[in-house]
Amino acid sequence: MKKLVLGGLLLLFTSTNILGQNVAQKIEPETWATNPKITLLDNKYAKDPAVVILDKRRVEFIDEGKDEINEYVTLHKIIHINDDRGIESLNKIYLGISEKSDIVEIKARTILANGKVVELDKNYIKDVQEEDGNTYKIFAMEGLEKGCDMEYYYTFKRSASFFGREVVQSVYPQIQTKFELIGPQRLKFDVKTYNFNTPIIDTVLNDKRIKQFTYNGTPGADEEKYANYHANLQRIEYKLSYNKSNPDAGRLYTWDQLANRIYSIYIVTTEREKAQVSDLVTANGWDKLPNEVSKIVTVENYLKTKFAYNENLSSEDANSLDQVLNNKVGGTIGTLHLYAAIFEKLDIKFQFVFTGDRDKYLIDKDFENWNNCENPLFYFPNENKFLTPTRPDFRYPWIIPSWGGTTGLFCKPIPIGSKTTQIAEIRNIDLEPYNSSRQDIDSKIEFSQNLDSLVIDARHIFKGYPAVSFRYAANFANEEQKTNIIKEFAKSYSSSENIVFSEILNPEFDKSSSNEPIIMHIKTKSGELIEQAGNKLLFKIGMVIGPQVEMYQEKKRQEPIDMDFPHVEERKIELVIPKGYKISNLNDLKIDQTYTENGHITMGFVSDYQLKGNILTVHIMEQYCNVFYPKSQFEQFKKIINASSDFNKVVLVLEKKQG
Repeated sequence: MKKLVLGGLLLLFTSTNILGQNVAQKIEPETWATNPKITLLDNKYAKDPAVVILDKRRVEFIDEGKDEINEYVTLHKIIHINDDRGIESLNKIYLGISEKSDIVEIKARTILANGKVVELDKNYIKDVQEEDGNTYKIFAMEGLEKGCDMEYYYTFKRSASFFGREVVQSVYPQIQTKFELIGPQRLKFDVKTYNFNTPIIDTVLNDKRIKQFTYNGTPGADEEKYANYHANLQRIEYKLSYNKSNPDAGRLYTWDQLANRIYSIYIVTTEREKAQVSDLVTANGWDKLPNEVSKIVTVENYLKTKFAYNENLSSEDANSLDQVLNNKVGGTIGTLHLYAAIFEKLDIKFQFVFTGDRDKYLIDKDFENWNNCENPLFYFPNENKFLTPTRPDFRYPWIIPSWGGTTGLFCKPIPIGSKTTQIAEIRNIDLEPYNSSRQDIDSKIEFSQNLDSLVIDARHIFKGYPAVSFRYAANFANEEQKTNIIKEFAKSYSSSENIVFSEILNPEFDKSSSNEPIIMHIKTKSGELIEQAGNKLLFKIGMVIGPQVEMYQEKKRQEPIDMDFPHVEERKIELVIPKGYKISNLNDLKIDQTYTENGHITMGFVSDYQLKGNILTVHIMEQYCNVFYPKSQFEQFKKIINASSDFNKVVLVLEKKQG
């Protein structure tokens, strides 16, 4: 969202007199103990690799002249090391400071059990370039050993952003957490904690307004399967809400203000631009299409085929509609502007929607952190469906699953006379129904004539959300990559790379909107699923459904269950039993684990079989109808997940018939 609303922020800076006064201020300096002592921990922490004694954070906004306000961020940590695992994970400290930030101070030291103190040699601070192109700082902690304390703090300066987030929980238990938000007295920030509660003290001292809290006893957070680890960590969010020097401005950075800023960026077009869009619509005959859905789908397929999206394209000129149409490429602003102009010309009712990512954070109706509105969507009220304009691999109505199942900012247009204003609505972004997303298998299996191998003819059928990644690979992977994908697939479901035949059906992106399945049809010859045991044949039929997740969790479940997206996995396995053989343990194929609410199955794994002559047909229905399940249902959820793993281990015993 930072790229999208920067112009709006600058506008609000000017209109609300946020910028600095004539008198420059000084930041609060960070210090550490002159004679540090080793921390003595309670025995309850003995099994933890490390324990955070102190996590102290300070965010300070400073007037540095009449027309300049900057932000200083300080992080101070003291960590006790218990064992080799702690040493290995903490011997390098990664600073989240880009080359665009100015380092004010870095200090670090190790306090050994014998009282010796080893301070950081600043020559060991290195620059590391990451995938985003930015350069960050990293340094090694010297002399770490079991039973020592490590301590470091750093302060860096950056351009002021009046929205922020600090995550204050990690895998290690934390004894004390401190947070301070400091700014000029005229600026009033709101601070909110997530996933924990603690009183926040608001004071004014020496012309500075201070928000602060101290919180004791943060547990370590273990990563759990089917849980949003980062979203569930304890965190602090803050935003500027009032400027006392301009009380008439009222509350700053509201959701309605953001909605109107979005509208002004993406809707307003010149007469020349309107004419260009009109010509594009007429030339392609979009106005002659029979209904709204066909227009949406056709426009999207055209733009995602003929135009490119470049998220790093941020200049105003490059994102002008004129340049986007001429160059066939746009950044976020230019791309959304083009879609919106076409939809307006076609009289398609739509709303801009901005969403967070439920794997990381949410959009809170009661706390206007604009930075959480990072991902753009179009919403079509008549269809109650969404479109993802900046992702060429997703097509209407499919969106990135983690952008849904959470709240979003809906910009709802309201006509007022000859003008239009925007009302912000924070509401849920629903994912598509569970039965429209499928990962199915239709497999036919026969033994070879000498019974030492199997021919497995399998069709892997993907619809809805699971289909996206396979269509992406089918369209953008080179031939070598496609061959490797098919080999890995064959190996996962037949334990063999001996591929007799393969094909990919319906790979085209434009088949997504009608939810035609993409099908991986692979025929393999495998001897790995058969074993001879005397006069018996052992067939590992469970492996035909591929690897399955196991959940054998000893620790108490901490978080609710998140399924990424609701879906169905239906498998049909048809086995031709060799002449003269029978199966002695057919009932091992029967598993029934379901959970029912209000008379409806909300999750389940059911497998059963039919035997007609020498044809064994196994049917498996696994389904998860909801995105979320509460912790109270975890034990049943675990049984269902483990039921698929139990089936994966089923081995059929084939014996020769008597007589």
